[in-house]
Amino acid sequence: MDRRRFIRLAAGVPVGLAGCLGPGCARDGSLVPGAGAPSPTPSPGNEGVVVPKVNGGINLQPLRRLDPRDPDPTIVPDLVTLQLGAVYELGFDGLRVTAPFSDRANFLAAIPYVRAARALGIDAVVVLADFAGLSLARALFDDKRRPAVLRLYETVFAVPPAPVRPGLGGLGPGGVGRVAFQILNEPAHFLGVPPEAYVRELLTPCFVALKYDNPDIIVVAAAEVGNVDGPPRIRAMIEAGLEYVSDRVAYHIYSRAVIPLLSPHVKSLVWVTESGAAGTGLHLGWVRDTFVEIFDRIPDVSRIFYYDLFDGERGVYRLLDIEPDGPKFRAVVESTALYSFLADRVLAKAAGQPLLGFDALIPDIRAYFPTAEDVKAYDEAFEA
Repeated sequence: MDRRRFIRLAAGVPVGLAGCLGPGCARDGSLVPGAGAPSPTPSPGNEGVVVPKVNGGINLQPLRRLDPRDPDPTIVPDLVTLQLGAVYELGFDGLRVTAPFSDRANFLAAIPYVRAARALGIDAVVVLADFAGLSLARALFDDKRRPAVLRLYETVFAVPPAPVRPGLGGLGPGGVGRVAFQILNEPAHFLGVPPEAYVRELLTPCFVALKYDNPDIIVVAAAEVGNVDGPPRIRAMIEAGLEYVSDRVAYHIYSRAVIPLLSPHVKSLVWVTESGAAGTGLHLGWVRDTFVEIFDRIPDVSRIFYYDLFDGERGVYRLLDIEPDGPKFRAVVESTALYSFLADRVLAKAAGQPLLGFDALIPDIRAYFPTAEDVKAYDEAFEA
C-alpha cells in the first residue's frame, strides 16, 4: 500500500468486501450474528510491513447497518471493513467504541470491531454505556446484577484474539492490542449521577470486581463533558477518590478554554477519550496544534482519542462519510486536510517501505463476528 491507496479512499472509490457469501448469510450479503465464519488467515504472498501506529486513538461508532433505525440485527461486513480499514491504514494505535448493554443488536455489533482491532495490535477502549436510558447504570449499581453484567463484558471483549500476523506492534502480550473498560460516559451529563455518587457507588464496585477477575484489564474512569462545566465535576470525582479505583483518569476536551481548568497532575495516567473541533475546516488545526497544547499543558496525558471517524452529521466532527454503492458501500473522505495530514505521518514513518493494506491482514472480517456463544452469554446476562 502506498499513497495511491490513500488517494483511492479520498476520491471515494469503493473499499472493502462485496458482502457475505455462503452459510449464515442474509439475502443482502450480511452475516447473521452467531453464524459460522472462516478462519482469520492473512492472504498469502503479501509482502510489506504493518502500518506504523503514529496517530493516537480515534472514536468509532460500531455500525451494523448504515441506517441506525434499521431493526435488522444482521451485521453488514462491508461497514465493519470500511471503518476498521481506515483506522488501521491511518496509523491509529487505539479505538474507542460503545457497547450498549440494553441494545442487543448494537452490543453484538461492537464485537468484530474490538476483536479485529486487537488482532491488528490496536488497543480497544470499550465504553460500558447505553445510548439512551438508565438500564446499564441501574444494573451496575445493583449488587446482584453487577457481577453478571461485568462478566459478560469480560467474556466477550477481554479474551485476546489470535493475532493475524506476528509482530503487529500491539502493547499487549504477543503483539495483541489491549482492552480497557470505561465505566459509563459523562455520568452527570447523561444520567444525572453526581460525581461523588459515581465514584463511590458505580466506579468503585466495578473496579474491584473487574480487577479481582482479571488484573490485566485496564479500568478507565468516566470523563465528563468537554466544556467548562466538566472540570469542576472531574475535580469532585478526584476528591471522592477516583484515582484509587481506576487505572486511567479520563478527560473530554472540546474547547481550548477547558485545558487550563483541568488538573495538570494526577496520580495516574490521563487519557483524553474524546477531543475534536466542530467544523470540517477546523479539524486539521485542532489535531496539529491543540493536541500538542494538551500534551504540553497536561503532562499526565498519554493518549488522545479523536472524535470521530464517522457519524451521521455532515461537516461537524467526522473524518469520513459512508455511502451506499449498489450492493456495497464506499467511504468518502470528508475531512480532506486532516486525512492527508494523518496519511502523510504514516508514510513519513514508513520511510519508503511498502505497507500492508488492511485486506492483506484481514481478508474476511467475518472471522471476528459474534458467535453463538457470544449471543448466549449476552442473553443470559441480560436476563440475570
